[in-house]
Amino acid sequence: MKLTYRLEIRGPLPRLARDELRRRFGEVEVKSDGDLTVVSKFTADQAALRAALSLLWDLGSEVCLVEAITLPGSGEEGVQS
Repeated sequence: MKLTYRLEIRGPLPRLARDELRRRFGEVEVKSDGDLTVVSKFTADQAALRAALSLLWDLGSEVCLVEAITLPGSGEEGVQS
């Protein structure tokens, strides 16, 4: 089952990381205010989520939140991890 994820990362995300996320996982939305970066509209299965988290870990990023959002019409409520 694919879900849409929202990731919160402490601090800015380097441009190389943004480009790599988009290259590997398609059009994800990345917004940063300097202290917090939010990656959203990231639709993936668990294997792809793990790959994205591994990429962020390898870059030294601190992931503060991973939120799974069930797409409308799937009959399930959002899940937060």
